[in-house]
Amino acid sequence: MKRDEELGQVHILEMVTLFWLFFMSAMFLIQIHIPDTSPISSDATLEMAAEDAIKFGLAEDSLDGIYDNRVTELLAQNNREEACSVLISGLSPTIDGQCWLARNSDPSSPYGDGVEPSGNTITVHTLMQVDSDAWTVTIDVWYKGGGLQ
Repeated sequence: MKRDEELGQVHILEMVTLFWLFFMSAMFLIQIHIPDTSPISSDATLEMAAEDAIKFGLAEDSLDGIYDNRVTELLAQNNREEACSVLISGLSPTIDGQCWLARNSDPSSPYGDGVEPSGNTITVHTLMQVDSDAWTVTIDVWYKGGGLQ
């Protein structure tokens, strides 16, 4: 009977070893991919929307005709609220944003009708020369409701 018990213990050790080898092989072959929280296409869409909003604002004609566009005119008048409102108005209806402005070496500050972000944001910067001042224009954009589109 002792011989049968020894063989039984050997078979149990063989089964545990085989199970362990099978499990480790499966873990090596199977890789669990966790997708990014924000697809690259979503980031590119947001970035293009912000760039288009800036281009839209720079394409709007100035009222006095002295400056090249409306945004430059407003920045020359130091009307930061209105300049940011013009820029943010160029965003599509499904995208929300916040405009930040800085003149020369001043820190950036938010202006306009922007709201707090409700999801992942993308930031686009541009540098503008208005008279003797260098303006940094920054637009943060995100999808309304914080969801991915």
